Amino acid sequence: MESNGKLVTLETVTDQVKSRFPRGSRVVLCHGVFDLLHPGHLEHLRQAKSLADVLVVTVTTDRFVNKGPGRPYFSSENRALMLAGLEVVDLVALSDHPDAQIALENIRPDFYVKGPDYSNPDDDISGKINAEKEVCEAFGGQIVFTSGPTMSSSSMLNEILMNEENDFADWLPIFREQVTNEDVLQLFESIKNLKILVLGEAIIDEYLMCEALGKSSKDPVLAFKTGQKEQQLGGAFAVAKHAAGLGADVTLLTRMGMEEQYLSLVKDFLPKNVHLKLLKSKTDPTIVKTRFVDEVTKSKVFETYQIGEIVASPSDDLELSGALTEALKGVDLILIADYGHGLISSEHLSLLADSRVPKAVNTQSNAGNRGFNSISKYGAVDVVCLNGSEVSLELKQRHVPLEVLVLELAERTKAKFAAVTNGARGVVYVDERESQMSAKNVPAFSTKVADRVGAGDALFVATSLSWAGGNSGILSAVLGNLAGAASLAGLGNQVTLDKVSLQKHLTALLK
Repeated sequence: MESNGKLVTLETVTDQVKSRFPRGSRVVLCHGVFDLLHPGHLEHLRQAKSLADVLVVTVTTDRFVNKGPGRPYFSSENRALMLAGLEVVDLVALSDHPDAQIALENIRPDFYVKGPDYSNPDDDISGKINAEKEVCEAFGGQIVFTSGPTMSSSSMLNEILMNEENDFADWLPIFREQVTNEDVLQLFESIKNLKILVLGEAIIDEYLMCEALGKSSKDPVLAFKTGQKEQQLGGAFAVAKHAAGLGADVTLLTRMGMEEQYLSLVKDFLPKNVHLKLLKSKTDPTIVKTRFVDEVTKSKVFETYQIGEIVASPSDDLELSGALTEALKGVDLILIADYGHGLISSEHLSLLADSRVPKAVNTQSNAGNRGFNSISKYGAVDVVCLNGSEVSLELKQRHVPLEVLVLELAERTKAKFAAVTNGARGVVYVDERESQMSAKNVPAFSTKVADRVGAGDALFVATSLSWAGGNSGILSAVLGNLAGAASLAGLGNQVTLDKVSLQKHLTALLK
């Protein structure tokens, strides 16, 4: 596909206008995703071009597209090429930014044109249109809204998927029957009013990129050349960040070692709206999980754990008991992210059992606890989220459909809501509030899998907060699935959930 010389960089748009068009030419800018080009896009661009001499279109790059699962359908480069192929378009540039503000500042157009669905700023859930308007008017530009018929690429993509023979096509009409746009708005309003306590192990996740050199000449081992290292806040830190990103009032109770470098990492990267109650162990180090990643394939080669004793010291246990008793006061839900590394003792389990605060629990099996981290140690819980293998291990049953196992899991834990991830097949959930308690399926939404670490945490947070806000089982499970899909797109916990993106994803499914 030819670009006819129309593809330029964002930084050179102004120079290109001066060198390729008559002096004094007026410029109009359109900015957007432009995924599936349709007649509505063409009419929008034609109306924009009628205002000026040169039509510049800036295209949002893939990583900033928040339109839901499977979006963008076409890559940044292909979307730009399709626009360059239109006669009405004069220049096209990719914009690697979350909104149009940088494009506006670089290009400083006479007119900035948006579609009719942006004419009421109150309807823009991202709040970006007002900020873009301010930038535009600051240099004397004018924002204009076109008046053509509104068409939706999301709606078209949904129709395409519904015409295919897959789980999504069968499921989407059911979702639309049970969930409305008003439900989506209420979902995030309900989360905003929640006071959440997060309890769980603090984990530092390290990713060390490496290059395979080959087999050692003297020993039967592979040799690697190490490269860049990235450190992230994982474990309960990531859970708290997700909850805060969804709009809840979050307190985090956790414990670390005394190492200054990790304490500084927390100070630099934990959001300010997370109220941190940090305990420091004098006997155990901070938990650090280091994953060595092949920089070519992005596959993990091996990993190491820096971890203390599975049984904490009596002084650490006593300190946590006092802090937990105090932290449980006045909260609506406690999210227990139990990685099985010794933070939560039998005494703490008794405190939690005696508390009337609703409990959402995720107990994880990993190399550090070797599978000895059972959900049954909690007795009765309100929400439980596990993956399929963890449920099979818990119930001592293999080769049994998850639809059967999730019902048994809910009965054993007395959970009011249970969600079990089923890999590429999505999530199976059960909600006691439904008139007939039966297992339901929500298909997987992820199309890009960079790393599975952290996806379970994201799903756990989203489903639990939605349930605590009084939302339906299907909406809670779908929000969790979307959250997990968002997490899969980044390495480890690079992606933190945010309510604007997820609200856009949910809305896209309803179009």
